Amino acid sequence: MADRNYLEEELETLIRTDPEAWRFIRESSLDGVWYWDLENPEHEYMSPEFWRLFGFDPNEKRHLASEWQDLINQDDLELAKRNLSAHLSDPACPYDQIVRYKRADGETAWVRCRGMAIRDETGAPIRLLGAHNDMTELIAEERAAKNVSQLLTKIMNTTQSAIIAFDTAGEVASINSAGRHFLGGYSGGVPFSWPQEITFLDDATLTALEPSRNPIRRSLDGAALAGETFLMTRPSREDRRHVRVSSAPVDAEDEALSCVVILDDVTENEKRRQQVERSDRLDALGQLTGGIAHDFNNLLATVQYALQLAIEVQDDKRRGSYLQTALQSVERGADLTRRLLAFAKQQPGVAKTQDVSELIEEFQKLSTPLIESNITTEFELSEDNLLVFCDANQLVNALLNLVLNARDAILRSSIGGRITVKVRSVSEINTDPTLQRERMDSYIAGQQGAGRLIAREESANTSLRFIEFSVSDDGPGMSDDVKSRAIDPFFTSKSTNSGTGLGLSMVYGFAQQANGELRIYSEPEQGTTVRLLLPRGAADGGRENPVERLTGKTGNGESILIVEDEIGLLTMMHDLVSSLGYELSTARSAKDALELIEAEGGFDLVITDIVMPGGMNGFELARQVRETNPAAPIIFMSGYTGYSKADISEIDAPMLQKPCPPAELADAIALELAKATPDD
Repeated sequence: MADRNYLEEELETLIRTDPEAWRFIRESSLDGVWYWDLENPEHEYMSPEFWRLFGFDPNEKRHLASEWQDLINQDDLELAKRNLSAHLSDPACPYDQIVRYKRADGETAWVRCRGMAIRDETGAPIRLLGAHNDMTELIAEERAAKNVSQLLTKIMNTTQSAIIAFDTAGEVASINSAGRHFLGGYSGGVPFSWPQEITFLDDATLTALEPSRNPIRRSLDGAALAGETFLMTRPSREDRRHVRVSSAPVDAEDEALSCVVILDDVTENEKRRQQVERSDRLDALGQLTGGIAHDFNNLLATVQYALQLAIEVQDDKRRGSYLQTALQSVERGADLTRRLLAFAKQQPGVAKTQDVSELIEEFQKLSTPLIESNITTEFELSEDNLLVFCDANQLVNALLNLVLNARDAILRSSIGGRITVKVRSVSEINTDPTLQRERMDSYIAGQQGAGRLIAREESANTSLRFIEFSVSDDGPGMSDDVKSRAIDPFFTSKSTNSGTGLGLSMVYGFAQQANGELRIYSEPEQGTTVRLLLPRGAADGGRENPVERLTGKTGNGESILIVEDEIGLLTMMHDLVSSLGYELSTARSAKDALELIEAEGGFDLVITDIVMPGGMNGFELARQVRETNPAAPIIFMSGYTGYSKADISEIDAPMLQKPCPPAELADAIALELAKATPDD
């Protein structure tokens, strides 16, 4: 056995006798230890880990200081010597630096090198105890992170979008160059508060938005904005800019940031869009004017001919007939004028309580002659003695618009052949993400929207009731693009000479004036349902006051499967039905539902949508469920109200209309479960 190096033996003795030396070694998390004889500086003991760190065999080393000095980067060697000199002169000056070594394979190792001088009784340094830590991976990671950070900073500062991150206190924690420009050239450090001079305005009134509509406030409250456009002011700038705002909340696990907001200046795009819109409106207005002129020419011609004939004829009976024809034409012209003024909101309708059955009877007589014989029309009234509070003439006109739209869709596409008008009582309005269009939501949040009225008049225990008029067709349905623009003034999917694009827009305007809502449900090749929700009337002639909110029946842990492809609605239904005391499972397609039924061995009740992806609809799902369990309780839910009794008679299951009030859904579930449970 080779003699041990005297410095190794001395180091072991030092560790046993000097607690400070042992503490140093223990706390250094070492990748190598060295012990240097400063009185005989050529000699230095280096532990085996020291050499293995650099890829060398420790047995081949002679423990000479020159061996490691040959490996160290020369620039770093000078640094180490300067630090050593300072430490030996002053113990308070630490010997601690990161230096580069050349490994056996030629690669560079980054090493943190620390040392502590051992001094004699006079304070003179006689030994140097040192430790190494391999920092190569850490340095590489820091460099990579720095490179990524620099790259991201370059990207953020190059993009024209303002990117602003807010912390949990609502302060701006990070902002790129474009963001500083958006804020009027702000050059201060972060964090800082959102400048009070930056305001978002209402396009119509040019007044500051309420906090509930302010995009920054909404983003800080956790909302995710998907490119909403606002009018924004900036400090020391007289111009107002249209800004598209997008935002997303930061993962809740990150305690530093709350959300990230992106602003894009779309002022020029908005100007071009408005120019195109004005041009389109002028074109549509020209078409509308031509149509009105045509109608009035016919009316005036009728009046002119009738009066001329009345003057010339000698027969009093015939003269009276001609005058009656002229009078009817004048009345038709006055009615047309009233409708145009109502659309222009220059003459508000007169709202009063109307008997719904009488209105539907009148409307049926009016609309039936206008529908081709090859199209079937059906009228259904869910219950008697319903009262609605609105302008009756405008309601009939709105329903006529909806029916004629349905007729035109069927004739234009040669798809379908049935129009259904249904009326039912709705205990309260619920938001359904499959039916509420973003444009409708923005209107409803405004001054005339039903949502605002409900929030003001309802309480936790009361709700306003409504009457729902729905017009459904089994025609071609609408694409998402058409559906999103359906209520825009002057938008039409008909040919150039077939419509002005004011039908649905006028109906929507009437709904808003009447403090109601318009909802559209449509799927391509599945038909369309347009639902008009209007305030319920009272016997005294006014609007019905809020009534006590209904509470539905609860369950006892029965298992229910909900099948719905719309994730937002599925989530709400899951929470609602769970709160009623049932065990819930969910599926987003009929195929997934069948697999889940097979895996679970069945459910006490299945609630399913009708139109779903995957090639199998709710009716087919119900048939397959009933094949294995003929008594299985099933409830259909659909926003489309045009299904006939023949569509569901084979399955014998109730059909609930979406959105369904919670109490109605709870009672329907309890009823179907009770039917399936035999009496004791």
